[in-house]
Amino acid sequence: MKTISTTILSLIALVAAATAGTYKVPKKEPIASIAFPEKWKITEEDEILEATTADEDIYIAIEFHKAEAIQEAVEQTFVYLAEHKVKIDKASQKKQEVDVKGIHVINYDWNGEDEDGKCKISLSVLAVTETKVLLMLYWASPEAEKKHEKELGMIQESIAKLVK
Repeated sequence: MKTISTTILSLIALVAAATAGTYKVPKKEPIASIAFPEKWKITEEDEILEATTADEDIYIAIEFHKAEAIQEAVEQTFVYLAEHKVKIDKASQKKQEVDVKGIHVINYDWNGEDEDGKCKISLSVLAVTETKVLLMLYWASPEAEKKHEKELGMIQESIAKLVK
């Protein structure tokens, strides 16, 4: 089984599955696009895109930030997780860094627990340009990750840089 970090870092193939649509982030002056499967629930705001599976077992949030504000955004993400009673096992942290499709990706994975039991958490910084980044939060149970593996691969592979 591919892990989510492997999936995030393998942004190579074209979108093959049916999609709910391709979304641009941010909505004004977009720097990247991403596609989601047709049954996923999508909430779109100016600089934030949230997606959940129809069964709500997987949550993905993608936020636009200026590079100089990324540390604060990461800290706010941990506050968000804590507010949702997600406990991260810091000892389980795995970090990967790679350039994919012209985007520098730094990915952190952790094991954790939420109100439903064990979960996987991934936080990725996608440096689309030197000054513009996307912060991607992924949160799911291990079972949901297996169940939706193909969809997750399609989502990650669909990410495309829209700026030089």
